Amino acid sequence: MSQAKCPICEGLPRGPLCKTHRQELSRTIHELRLGMHELKQLERREIRYTAHGGGASHPAFAPTPIDISAADLYDQVEDTIQDVAGDIGLWGGKAPQLLAKLAARMGRLADAPNSGRDYKCLTNALHRVKLRTTPPQDRIIHGHCLNPQCGAQLIGLADDQMATCPACGSVWSVAAIRQARMEELKGRTITCTPKDAADWTQWQTGRKVNRKQVTMWIRRGKLPSVVKAEEPGKWRFDTSELLACA
Repeated sequence: MSQAKCPICEGLPRGPLCKTHRQELSRTIHELRLGMHELKQLERREIRYTAHGGGASHPAFAPTPIDISAADLYDQVEDTIQDVAGDIGLWGGKAPQLLAKLAARMGRLADAPNSGRDYKCLTNALHRVKLRTTPPQDRIIHGHCLNPQCGAQLIGLADDQMATCPACGSVWSVAAIRQARMEELKGRTITCTPKDAADWTQWQTGRKVNRKQVTMWIRRGKLPSVVKAEEPGKWRFDTSELLACA
């Protein structure tokens, strides 16, 4: 008898997950358990992220009892977890308890008829949680939605492989979005100091870039279009070359 095909690998509506996607689903559930705990802390304002430091701090006073946006997201993701749990007969309960039960029943979840749909729902839920619990300065701009009728800016995380447009709902490969962005930025310039160029590049790509690196790129000819500006200490950079170096 032939082995059933994985719905994620084959793009099928039903079927059990393959070994690779079973492992990824297990990792997703584990990270969701951690992420939902952190999201609940943000909701209660037990932690917040500083504007520039990137770390968590514990404020002495909270401006409001709870963070409404974090609370709304928590409820939405909990609904998703409850729907997934229902596919293997687990009804009711809160997110932490359900995630623990799902982790203990990975075989049943991965073999369920709707395993592919559940995999995608939990993966998308984890991405939303990670994006909300990541400080703004650690998020990056992937580019713009490739839907010609949309073009909304897509912001995400450095390890994203796919991106969902918050405006039109289209799903795109991050690699394709970034390639389109490289083409879009080709020939565009910014005039600034190497430090400002490093900060801009880091914000755009999510990769650590500092002033010394940009200065080295200039010296080694890795930015062939760069020219010294009239203002002291400033250069005119080709934005696509900065992204390519990063």
